[in-house]
Amino acid sequence: MSTPSARTIGPIGAVYLRCYPFDTWEMASHQAAIRAFARTRGYWDPEVFLDNGRRSGVALPQLDALSALVGAGWCEVVFVPGLWVFSVDDGDARATAERLKRLGGRVEEVPDPRRAARSRPLLRSGTG
Repeated sequence: MSTPSARTIGPIGAVYLRCYPFDTWEMASHQAAIRAFARTRGYWDPEVFLDNGRRSGVALPQLDALSALVGAGWCEVVFVPGLWVFSVDDGDARATAERLKRLGGRVEEVPDPRRAARSRPLLRSGTG
């Protein structure tokens, strides 16, 4: 029996999160927001890869595992709340996103709902 391809089971996406210090709730609010956003993009239940309690300058085993899946063609998009999850250093964060792209995936940042709310025009009631 062959392994199902992405074409037969739908697009495969993942969520990557990193938190320092350790988060007992495993970034539950981030997970919920990112999964909701992923559904709007056609990715129903993305797998979560969480390096919990890890600084950006140390080994990140979940990011390594996710990178391997992207490189093997099993994951086409990685959803993140921002590139900061890869590293607190902007250059390193961008380099990680580029590496995932070179491996065959893409990184999608979830829009910040607070930023979207601030950019909406004010609505005025009444006509006068």
